[in-house]
Amino acid sequence: MSISNIKLSYEKKWFIAFLLIHLVVWSCVGLIRTVLPTDSLEGIYWGSLHDFGTPKHPPLAGWLTYLTYYIFKTDYSIYLLSQSFIILGFIYIYKLAKYFLDENRAILSVILLEGCWCYTYVTGYYGFNPDVVLLGLLPLLSYYFYKCMHEDSWFNWTLLGIITGICFLNKYQTVLVLSAMVIWALLFKRETFKNLKFYWSVLLAFMIFLPHLLWLFRYDFFPLFYFNGELTASSLLNHITAPLMFVIMQCSAIAGSVVLYFFFMLVTKKSVKLNKDGNKSDTYFLLIIGFVPLLLHLIMGLCEGGTMRPRWGFEFWYLLGIMLLYFFPCNIERKDFNFFLKMALFALTVTFTVMGILLSVEKNYRSRYPVPAVYNDIQKIWKSQNQSDMKYVGGYIEWTLPLVIYGNTNLVCLLDTFGYPSPWVDAKDFKKSGSFFIDRTVNELETHVKSSCSFLPEDYAIEPIEYHFTLTNAFNQPREYTVYYCIIPPMK
Repeated sequence: MSISNIKLSYEKKWFIAFLLIHLVVWSCVGLIRTVLPTDSLEGIYWGSLHDFGTPKHPPLAGWLTYLTYYIFKTDYSIYLLSQSFIILGFIYIYKLAKYFLDENRAILSVILLEGCWCYTYVTGYYGFNPDVVLLGLLPLLSYYFYKCMHEDSWFNWTLLGIITGICFLNKYQTVLVLSAMVIWALLFKRETFKNLKFYWSVLLAFMIFLPHLLWLFRYDFFPLFYFNGELTASSLLNHITAPLMFVIMQCSAIAGSVVLYFFFMLVTKKSVKLNKDGNKSDTYFLLIIGFVPLLLHLIMGLCEGGTMRPRWGFEFWYLLGIMLLYFFPCNIERKDFNFFLKMALFALTVTFTVMGILLSVEKNYRSRYPVPAVYNDIQKIWKSQNQSDMKYVGGYIEWTLPLVIYGNTNLVCLLDTFGYPSPWVDAKDFKKSGSFFIDRTVNELETHVKSSCSFLPEDYAIEPIEYHFTLTNAFNQPREYTVYYCIIPPMK
């Protein structure tokens, strides 16, 4: 059958239109900023190191960010990359939904996610990072896992192994979703663990992850200290408050979608009743894959305390739309579909408008950093004291990374490696070249200098100097920042 003979239903046409609208709208919102989000800048820099690991995560997101920026050399390409992964996730959520729902409700299970701000506001504000990659890859992983459980073929198992390896090469939290899948398989498909194809899939995933695993052994697993440091509790109370805040933020992230769905049920006078007739294995598939990763994360937080960043849980909500329509089903007629679509587009418009206003009026260095002015100033400061060119910059990463990415020379950023020697910095060259440090406070400046410059004598006197820079928002309203810098001169 030729492409010209393929006839799309009314609902499918609007689904494609919805995907295109989402892609265009949320790829453009970030252009209100003058600099990329810090996560995206980190990704570009990590990818430029061409290594199999980063100080925080496996390398995949960094590779993708750097490659995209290197090819297109424009901030817009990063926002487009981010939303391309969201659209990939949407497509596979729809494909997975068709195993549980009819065609129309499968489409609506995706459109409903427009009310979930981890798919809109968060991706628009944080740009591209490992969490966004998982928003695209986890639906793909779940889809092929379900296919393997019901269509036992070498092709499906091969794809599952490749996707699993790629997910692990992006973020360690993939293990939480795989744990949920193992639990479901133990309950409903125990024969899986006697299947040769299963072990072939595991081997493929392991081979893809192996280069990063060897890299971790080489550097004593120091990226895991970032995650451990985030979770380390500062007080006993944190074991309660951190998980509680995590739960509250997860509820707020999905509230828009939940409200949209039940508002739709109310307006269209659909009866709200729990589905008790669903297939048992399908019901538990949604419950286990949908909630166990979040529950495991929560247990980890309860045990460890510490900071639990809300977006660490956002990537696990991809089944939300399917669960709402599966557990609280209703008949969807053409007029219902149209009303649902209008609600979703209204939610998109409101969220986009609010975010556009916030990004326009805010006077924050994270989105309005005056890179050219600061870059020129620190170059002049350096040249006034040194004959050689400035090579190394360290301190607060949200002020140093923009200088490195947008600057006109090959500056090296001193990344925080949590006490481990940096794999990307030649210690002898670093000492011989000297470095420029910039930070928010005197204490933070001194801490960064001492952690980065282990060659300095204990009695070395660090001399912080005030530096002022001014930024403006989209309406040209100014804000002045006072920061501190110091120069560590070249040493023999």
